[in-house]
Amino acid sequence: MILYETMALSRSGHHSMKNWIIRNLVGFQIEWKFKMINASGTGFFHLGEANHDIPLSFNLLNSHKNEIEVLFVNYEDTFYDYTLFNEDRKYRGPFSLEMRKEYDFNHKGRIIFLRDFYNNLTSRIKSNQREIFTKWDSGEPHLFKVDQVFIDRWKNQARACVENKVSYLKFEDWLFKPETREKFLFENFGVRDFYGIEGIQGSQSSFEKNDESYTERYKDVEIPEETKELIMQDSELRYLIESLGYDYKNL
Repeated sequence: MILYETMALSRSGHHSMKNWIIRNLVGFQIEWKFKMINASGTGFFHLGEANHDIPLSFNLLNSHKNEIEVLFVNYEDTFYDYTLFNEDRKYRGPFSLEMRKEYDFNHKGRIIFLRDFYNNLTSRIKSNQREIFTKWDSGEPHLFKVDQVFIDRWKNQARACVENKVSYLKFEDWLFKPETREKFLFENFGVRDFYGIEGIQGSQSSFEKNDESYTERYKDVEIPEETKELIMQDSELRYLIESLGYDYKNL
């Protein structure tokens, strides 16, 4: 099987970006309803949140491994070097993956889907306020980290992008820069953008009014004072924000 490992932080827009890629690979989009999704009638599979409930991830992989031709394995809300395919969950290179032979995969790359720090943060805060996600095993609200944990994870993935340790696509470039997204698509998947991004479906929005203000979500949400303090004291965070072409904001 052909394997791509992808990484993103929750509420980053990565489901939309991936559905755009998938549409260009198989001709249609998928619905984000299950942990393991097959693009019906094809050998394409997507395993979501593979770092959450690891035994279930392996059960699903093992159940379908003889059917899989192309596999996206996504890791959500973790560090850039996480992998499911080493016992210690650390990625060191494609040929170091201990489970390579077991799943007979051709490792094609690791990709980060990144979003502007402030809009990613405030989308998580808004989702928590509305309690729009629940835990599958208890029905309790699933609340996203919006404190130092989130800051550290965003910095970790941003640093990997700045240091060119992974391929990456920024949500804002995907939205507004056709040449950038088309170059990304061809360099990573060898296909051209046949469909564009109109009508692309992501997961449920954090905001009740899902308008076009994707880059200004931070204006509609109050960031907790303790989180503001953490942001303002973090010089590396500012460096990474600016290095990626984003605007640093004085909150």
